[in-house]
This record gives sequence, structure tokens and C-alpha cells, in this order.
Amino acid sequence: GIYDRAEPVGNTKPVIFEDNVWIGDSAIICKGVTIGKNSIIGAGAVVTKDVPPNSIFAGNPAKLVKTLDDVEFNTRANFLEDPIKLAKEFDALDRYTLGQNSLFGWLKSLVMPDKSN
Repeated sequence: GIYDRAEPVGNTKPVIFEDNVWIGDSAIICKGVTIGKNSIIGAGAVVTKDVPPNSIFAGNPAKLVKTLDDVEFNTRANFLEDPIKLAKEFDALDRYTLGQNSLFGWLKSLVMPDKSN
């Protein structure tokens, strides 16, 4: 028959993703499930029950694979919150990694390249 598609069919429950959760490709999270903070769901997993914080679940049905250490994670938000500090850190990293480079070394690599170039 015809039914109103704006109205939910059957029982509905929210799916809750806490902070810093990773969900693998093609994973299925069933209704009413909460994925705890800093948890990882493997690709193709079928999650039917709540996932505790700091854990890795995979499989069908999803089962605990590993418990992660309960330490504070650096997230992208933390990494990018101070762009001036970030630019200074990248500059310091560039100076460290390129510290052995010189104009003479660059010219030598153009004229007489060897295995190190």
C-alpha cells in the first residue's frame, strides 16, 4: 500500500557517536547503539550492541578485538587550533629535515647525480 514516507516505520532509536570515533568502510551500526569515545569500528562490522570507550570492535556480529590505553588523544581539532604555532612547528621540521642541503649539493645533483640523489 501507500504510506507517508515522512513518518518513521517501526520503532526508532538514535545512534550516538561520541568524540573521536572511527567507522570502517561498509560498517553497519544498528539503531539504539552508542559508540564510545576514542573507539574504532572495523570495515564491514555489524554493530548490534553498545561499544565501550577506548575499544576496537570488528566482525559480524562485532566483537571486542582490543582495548586501547585510556590516554588523551591529539585530535585534528587540537592540532589545528593554533595556526601560528603549527606554522612554526612545520618550519622547524623543514629546517631539521633540509638542514644538510646546500646550493653546491643541489648543483652537484644536477651535473653529476649519484645514487643518493
